[in-house]
Amino acid sequence: MGSSASRVVGPPETPPAGHCFTAADSQRLRFCGRHLQNEGGGSVSFDWPCTSFRFRTRSKRVWLRMDGARNYFNVLVNGGLLLVLKTSAALRDYRLDIPVPTAPARPAGAGGSVVEVQKRTEALIGSLFQKPTGLVVLHGIIADSELEELPPDEVTRQLEFLGDSETSGFGNQGPSQPGEPGLISVLSMHPAHQDANQAWPALVAGALKADFHNIAWSGAGVVWNAPGCSAEVPFKDLYLRVLGTKEEPTIKKGDGWSPEATVVYLGGNDWWSLSSRGDDALIDGLREFLTRLRAYRGPEVPICILLPSPTSVCACIGSLPDQATFAADMSRCWRAAAQLAGDEKVFLDLIEPDPPCSLSNPSDWGQMGHWSVEGNKKWAAAVVPVLKARLDSITT
Repeated sequence: MGSSASRVVGPPETPPAGHCFTAADSQRLRFCGRHLQNEGGGSVSFDWPCTSFRFRTRSKRVWLRMDGARNYFNVLVNGGLLLVLKTSAALRDYRLDIPVPTAPARPAGAGGSVVEVQKRTEALIGSLFQKPTGLVVLHGIIADSELEELPPDEVTRQLEFLGDSETSGFGNQGPSQPGEPGLISVLSMHPAHQDANQAWPALVAGALKADFHNIAWSGAGVVWNAPGCSAEVPFKDLYLRVLGTKEEPTIKKGDGWSPEATVVYLGGNDWWSLSSRGDDALIDGLREFLTRLRAYRGPEVPICILLPSPTSVCACIGSLPDQATFAADMSRCWRAAAQLAGDEKVFLDLIEPDPPCSLSNPSDWGQMGHWSVEGNKKWAAAVVPVLKARLDSITT
């Protein structure tokens, strides 16, 4: 799913009079990802990457009434990409022309078309040439007839993925720029080059037929954020937020969505401060984070920590020896933190893509030394069997 099908924001367009308006909090819309139903007015807010909503319509033309806050969205019709929608930071109506579905493309047991709108960009990402993204507020859908009921979900499990830029798909649609970021890569970075729905969590969730939440923030460390990170606090404090850009509200136990597992791939941004701050401070911060996760997810949800391979290069690493050092440091600190947490449902697994992501293979790389879609596919292909085996062993 590339960005070749795209739309530049045009002038606001007023829907014809007499059309039907369905509020965003209606049961006719189905959300995936953390979101908040706002008090009064029926609107819904969200900002974490990969958050999406779906609806079914028989209309040939619909309008999304929302403040898109400069985010980019994939718009899919019956599973196929219709366009990539670039939004502005204001409330407006975005027109979607829905192609007439062919018989094989129709949802099982239903007429009309299923429209899915996926958030590509993360909570707060900008560039030298574009103001940052922000909080999305969806007010509703306008169509010439009432929305139809959606067919049942085909997902079989729920997963939660926690991470940083590699998990959010940062730069995965951008030009190939392997290794440590340089001035040219920084100057050419753009939010349009990110599609979290083609980052490894979405690929893993698709392979495992899982509903999933992607809680990821570029530059965020568990304890220490990287320089230039747009988050004002580290990940251990971001995790609890329903909306990444708002301190309140926070997730609650029994909020109606509980993952079968929480999958953690973090530490890369902490690593840049490790040599100056030392193992003990990081290990204690990781232990505190694991304790917080357990407190909010309850005693039964497994916490699966993914550890990087010494031979498959990760984001912003400039050489294979540096990758080996990074992998060894992450393994040592996470294992020590897990031991201190004393939690028998914290699991650590080494992820070894085969073939590995290599600095000599341009197709593995997107912008600013981050994995391309192909690089994300390699990591996801290695995660799927490991995570499936871990989940199967827990449930049997």
